[in-house]
Amino acid sequence: MPSYAIYLRKSRADMEAEAKGEGETLARHHAQLMELARRRELNVTRIYKEIVSGENIAARPQMQQLLADISENKYDGVIVMEIERLARGDTIDQGVVAQAFKSTDTKIITPTKTYDPANEFDEEYFEFSLFMSRREYKTIRRRMEAGRLASCKEGNYIGTEAPYGYRKTNPAHKVYTLEIVHEEAEVVKMIYNMYLEGKGPRAIVTELNRMGIPPRKSAVWERPSIKKILENPLYMGKIRWQSKSSGDTLYDGRHEAIISEEIFNAVQDRKENSPLAKVSDYKTVKNYFHGILYCENCGKAMIRRVVTGKDYEHMHCRSYQCRGKIVSASLPEIEEVLISGIKYRLSQIEKQIENKDTNDPQIETDPRKPITAELTRLKNQRDKLYDLLERGIYDEAVFLERSAVINEKISSAEAELKKLESEEQRPKLSAEESGSRLRALLNEFEISGPDRRNELLRASIKKIYYHKTTRMCCNKRESDLSLRIDFL
Repeated sequence: MPSYAIYLRKSRADMEAEAKGEGETLARHHAQLMELARRRELNVTRIYKEIVSGENIAARPQMQQLLADISENKYDGVIVMEIERLARGDTIDQGVVAQAFKSTDTKIITPTKTYDPANEFDEEYFEFSLFMSRREYKTIRRRMEAGRLASCKEGNYIGTEAPYGYRKTNPAHKVYTLEIVHEEAEVVKMIYNMYLEGKGPRAIVTELNRMGIPPRKSAVWERPSIKKILENPLYMGKIRWQSKSSGDTLYDGRHEAIISEEIFNAVQDRKENSPLAKVSDYKTVKNYFHGILYCENCGKAMIRRVVTGKDYEHMHCRSYQCRGKIVSASLPEIEEVLISGIKYRLSQIEKQIENKDTNDPQIETDPRKPITAELTRLKNQRDKLYDLLERGIYDEAVFLERSAVINEKISSAEAELKKLESEEQRPKLSAEESGSRLRALLNEFEISGPDRRNELLRASIKKIYYHKTTRMCCNKRESDLSLRIDFL
């Protein structure tokens, strides 16, 4: 369920008004914004109260926390009395606030208007309200980019994190470079050597994980990490500057290279010139489960593999996270379970048609009704929370805690309702048509080629979810293969 925050801040004008006896500003704004959230059915999960009237972000700790939370995409929107409450300080601060909301598509909700950064007109209005500050902000950014480029030309490393094989170091004022981590550097050399010996990224991943060499952050190596290492010129002592106008430019870095320029260029040549797998102009389907059979554990498509030198085909999940968990099965084993499931489905359809013919219709109920009723009850319960808060029976902490529980239930119910509605919108076959297609599948499957088999499966089945965890061996004769079939 979408999550929203409320931001409250006093302005200098508010403090002057309070001195004249016009009432406590934060309390008044708090009540107005809570009523706005109630009216719009917005899920408020946190309230930020700025009790200081600092003119810049450095003097406003609640704004600092709000911006940090926005950068982590914690909220879909921030509810505030007016845009100026977010950024009434200097122009740099206004630019920082504007960029934070824009980069995360976080909405700004005020009593008079909702500003959506993804909406062109709202963005223009928002930009106009902070026009002068944004112009200065962009000027400062251009200067910063020029400074970063100058730093790169001097050989400094300006990245936020050091790549695998290095650590960041600051040996002198305005000097930022990299220092070799020798244990990791040896692994980098090994990766380059294995690639030049003919191994691909997948084979390198398998070898590193087999050897028990840990990457820096994750539990196991993955292909994208290997590809990044093989493409990064930092390892040959260069700094790469990326520009939209001029592309990539390399500068000599201050840091020590881990591999030679010759080895790096040899790897790039192999990547560019290695022959790609060629597909015949007369391509035919060999895997008749293509686009239909998926691993239930990770959700990825299963692939067909042929055992070299043997007439043996099996379906395999290639996801690294499924290694040791999901095991392969031969095509005959899968077909046996599949045909059994299709026959059972056909028998159900035939009974349904028979009941209809004998005027014994099954009782049909709308599964959405109980969910809709529960949603109404939960929303009424949420409204009562606002009443209890306004009457002072609940304090703010209790309100937020209980509101979070109710909103979580509302979110689950809405997701279930959405799922049911999407299933209803999906084209459904009549019992007669479904039965006819399943009979054709059973009659033709054994005598058809891969192309026709794939066509027959797609005519009756949306997806098949594969699950198997035990291998067939001397001690385990019984297979735990199961297929969850999503029929059309």
